[in-house]
Amino acid sequence: MTDGRDSHPHAISVVIPVFRIDEALQPLLDELESLRVTQHSPGGRQFEIVETVLVFDGDQAEQAAQLQGLTAERSHARVVWLSRNFGQHPATLAGMSASTGEWIVTMDEDGQFPPTSIGPLLDCALDTKSPVVYGQPSLVTPHPMWRRLGSWIARTLFNLLVGSNNWARFSSFRLILGEIGRSVGAYCTNETYLDVALSWVSPRSASTKVAYRSEHSTSGYRFTKLLAHFLRMFLTLGTRPMRIFAALGGLAATGGFLLAAALVYRRVVLGFPVGFASTLALLLILTGLILLGLAVLSEYVGLIVRSAIGRPLYVVTANPLDSALYRANTLNDR
Repeated sequence: MTDGRDSHPHAISVVIPVFRIDEALQPLLDELESLRVTQHSPGGRQFEIVETVLVFDGDQAEQAAQLQGLTAERSHARVVWLSRNFGQHPATLAGMSASTGEWIVTMDEDGQFPPTSIGPLLDCALDTKSPVVYGQPSLVTPHPMWRRLGSWIARTLFNLLVGSNNWARFSSFRLILGEIGRSVGAYCTNETYLDVALSWVSPRSASTKVAYRSEHSTSGYRFTKLLAHFLRMFLTLGTRPMRIFAALGGLAATGGFLLAAALVYRRVVLGFPVGFASTLALLLILTGLILLGLAVLSEYVGLIVRSAIGRPLYVVTANPLDSALYRANTLNDR
């Protein structure tokens, strides 16, 4: 397989969930408009924005009217109207399902993610053969310490429990292979966490550094909303978290049995009293067995959960050699 460049531009759909209209959205749409003509990434790949899918996730008529006005004179922009506020991930999934490009870029409405970074995301995807690429901030984001710490904990936990060593730290600035993104948008259900769903069907992901810009507005994510976001991610991971407790329970039970055997030997053979140590051994054994029992129960519940959250048995894609990840370019070879 040659490491080439594509003979025609990569078609990219941009998906933006819109909760509220502020001064950042119009400049963002103008930037995306300028990328409608063929662009070249830093690595020499050709790409162009073929559409911008704005998903209205608000519930105010005046906001809807403003969004309609912003898109009226922009032929590349269209709106997917949701009946009420469903949240960022459901809105993103709705936009992904409605997209048509061979690649999908998801970004926020606040202008923090520069459209000029789409090229480096595409280079990273093609260089690493990764269907999913995340844009990671090159500098520390200006969020409160508690929020940065919470994000770090959530991402670290995600990478520990996702079940793959080939998964990068996630962010809402993503480049996704179109057929993967639309498949995920089709099967995800109400409480599915988008990045967990992507990990179910994508063999790997990658990340590249992006110079984030300052947010033009105050984030709408308060502590309670971020906590709910975290719980959704945790629950979507299925029974893997419980398996950690099962392992701890097994260690505790094994330690309890070994301690009990040592106490029996100490009492019967050596004739020494056992005292409080016998109570500790009993607690270790019982606690370990309880955790193991809960783990077994969680596996049965997990069968129901995996079905309820929409985890697919399989996803059909095109021949990998025909995919946008592997298409060779005979016109712009290095």
